[in-house]
Amino acid sequence: MDMQGLCIEQGNDVIVTARWPTIANGSGLSSELYYKPDRYTHDSDPSVEVYTSGLIPDPDNPGATMSQFTIPSADNQVPGIFWWRVDALDINGKRRTAAGGPFMVESA
Repeated sequence: MDMQGLCIEQGNDVIVTARWPTIANGSGLSSELYYKPDRYTHDSDPSVEVYTSGLIPDPDNPGATMSQFTIPSADNQVPGIFWWRVDALDINGKRRTAAGGPFMVESA
């Protein structure tokens, strides 16, 4: 899993783009972005936000796909350091984690 930090300003709508360079065709696949209090919080915990997206052709990388997730400002009201992770899922629910890392929400 690639680890990357995300940093946003408190109270803004945010669009996160996940790129899938090794997935040429996203048909039948979906993706999920987990926004968690920390990396150890279980995915099913009520504090975890999950955003879903399909996989679409990546216009900047022919032959690859990408997903885009919108995190609404209402979910970014508390400044601090959290955790994020993005997974791709096939039609059988098999999960492939692409990336994750610290998610910093800076005070406005």
